[in-house]
Amino acid sequence: MSQGDPVARRRRWLRWLVWVNAALVAAAVVAAGAVIAQAAQAPEAAEAAAGGAATLGGARAIGFLSAALSVGIACAAAGYAVAHIGAASVGAMAERPELAGRALIFVGLAEGIAIYGLIISVMILGRI
Repeated sequence: MSQGDPVARRRRWLRWLVWVNAALVAAAVVAAGAVIAQAAQAPEAAEAAAGGAATLGGARAIGFLSAALSVGIACAAAGYAVAHIGAASVGAMAERPELAGRALIFVGLAEGIAIYGLIISVMILGRI
């Protein structure tokens, strides 16, 4: 029994992983849309449940959604950047070990993208 081509197996695994992630993102978007629609249709019920305090309904739900998206997209972009910069820096360090310090700086700059997304999310949540 042969195991098959390892490259083809990796491609199938990656293709499956991408489809699962796409399905999870689609489910999250549908759930967020349902929450926003429910909040927009019943602002009086939300106001009564809050003890008469004025709520923004759909705008508040959109604020939470935008905070989540700012962190999620920033972290995905940072992961993509670190993966490519890390691979390139390891290859460069294999040839010239004295480049380790400079490579670490570039990886740190790529990780900063995630921190910027977190800061934006905290700013959005502070305004809600």
